[in-house]
Amino acid sequence: MNVSAFLGNDELRRQEALEAAVTAWDGGDGTCVRESHFGEDMRWEHVAESYQTQDLFAPRKALIIKNWDKLHLAHQKNLEELFRSDNPTVAVFLSAEKWDGRSSFRKAVDAAGKVLEFKQPYEDKVPQWISQRAQQKYGRRLSAPDARLLQDIVGNNLSELDHELEKLDTFLPKSQPITAADIHDLVSPLKVVGIFEFQRSMGLRRKADMLPALRNLLDNEFKDAGFVIAQRLYSHFLALLKIRAALEAGEPESSALSGLKVPPFIVQKERYLEQAKTRSVERWKQLVARLARLETELKQGRYPHRFEVEMAFAAMV
Repeated sequence: MNVSAFLGNDELRRQEALEAAVTAWDGGDGTCVRESHFGEDMRWEHVAESYQTQDLFAPRKALIIKNWDKLHLAHQKNLEELFRSDNPTVAVFLSAEKWDGRSSFRKAVDAAGKVLEFKQPYEDKVPQWISQRAQQKYGRRLSAPDARLLQDIVGNNLSELDHELEKLDTFLPKSQPITAADIHDLVSPLKVVGIFEFQRSMGLRRKADMLPALRNLLDNEFKDAGFVIAQRLYSHFLALLKIRAALEAGEPESSALSGLKVPPFIVQKERYLEQAKTRSVERWKQLVARLARLETELKQGRYPHRFEVEMAFAAMV
């Protein structure tokens, strides 16, 4: 039974591992034919026939079935019984986000050491992944703060992040480090406008600008996940609180801006100093505390209507 399964919600690494396994079976010598099928629209009978039929032009065959979990369960069972009968000329590669662990066939493939799982890293681990990916795949240095900036702009989808790294690698001089300025110039400008314009409008107390930016985030990048916006704004306001506290303690502006976990390019471009000066330390503390409560309330579903969410943020301007 030559069956391998690639599972998990990390689509990028899952597909890369699948491709590497198929290439290893292929050998690159032209003696293998590849067939790709998709669970949501394939006919299992065609796959079964292909599994049992010798190809006319190649001695080996790779059957790739993507979205295996979207194939009707009864059709899965039919193919599983067939795949149990060994065919040394055919290798089967299954790809899916999930596969029922109770399936006896899944257990058999797992026991053979042919199940590989790839989970999306937690949000706080994504910047580390970005920096490692930039170095390992593209040979470019990318600092942790700049990696976090790329995450803020693009999100946590590793495939989208890798596409942006590829774009940066294409347009920047060879081996040059990737900087915050490069990211701002080349990466997804529409998303940059969303999160940074919202933070800027909140910091500068521009209610007229805040509402369109907030709606853009709720309609697109955050898909009504208001608690995530509250988390991001909490981090931003906390940085502004630190700046304001340093200024009120008599520190020079250059010292007040140092030590932030934000690229200096962004601090200057987004006018952090000007934003920090719009409220007193006490008021910033109140807003940070309010955002912490708001995040919890949003997770609890306390604001079921979009209007209520908008008013909650507007009250902080």
